[in-house]
Amino acid sequence: MMVTWKAGLFQKHGLDIDKPPIMGGAKGVVRGLMSGEIQFGNLAAAAPLRANLKGEADIVFLTGGINQQFIMGKPGINSREELAGKRIGFVGDGGLNDALVKFIIEKLADSGIEGLREEPIAGGSDVQVLLNDKCDAVVITPPESIDAQRKGCKVLVDFAEYGLNYALGGIAARRVYVQRHPEITRKFIKAYVEGMHRYRTNREFTVNVQAEYSGIADRTVAEETYDLTQPGMPQAPYPVVSALQTLLDFMSKNLPEAKHADARRFVDDRFIRELDESGFIAALSDRDQ
Repeated sequence: MMVTWKAGLFQKHGLDIDKPPIMGGAKGVVRGLMSGEIQFGNLAAAAPLRANLKGEADIVFLTGGINQQFIMGKPGINSREELAGKRIGFVGDGGLNDALVKFIIEKLADSGIEGLREEPIAGGSDVQVLLNDKCDAVVITPPESIDAQRKGCKVLVDFAEYGLNYALGGIAARRVYVQRHPEITRKFIKAYVEGMHRYRTNREFTVNVQAEYSGIADRTVAEETYDLTQPGMPQAPYPVVSALQTLLDFMSKNLPEAKHADARRFVDDRFIRELDESGFIAALSDRDQ
């Protein structure tokens, strides 16, 4: 999102967009969309799916997203088997972190690694939570995961194993807004897709944006973040229905409204499909050859 904005691509495609605001996590983005404070949001899937199922929102995903998630252990924990009987940080806000924590506790128990339990954490730096022994493991993403690794923490689980990496989120909007403003939506998604292409193909520019946006003082962390995330970024960022369905099926264990819910209800991929079928996405790559 920030690469798209900093590169002037929203303006290129006819949209006058202010600097994207920080909304305080996925639940904040949901509130912003429903109040009309924002028209499009980049967010993880758990919060909007829950709000939709409870009848509090009418949000659809227009693209897939970049959500590279790991379980990392504190220094001294070197394998997932060592998580038996240990503590994993639990935010308790009903967001993606909580869904993934519950998901991995169940999956590890199924594989014989039992007794991993939720440990409430009050937010703040996941790295400091581990280093200060507030818990034994956390769900973490780049660039914090890179900082944690440099300080002796190890990746114990990559959620790609479960088909959840690069899938649990993306650009979303209210269904009614998309219906009323299809041309604005079309322009936004077109700019965003071109921004993703800029991210993939212009390392220097993207690293500069990453360092500025994330407040990373050490530029090498931004460089490693880029090198870690760039290979998994798709050319055509379709919403990943199978991953959303995996999350819905898991949510149904504690959320009755999620039982038998079809993830396709919460996806509108026609704008990505238009760009793909028209040759726009392929032309971006051809232009750089």
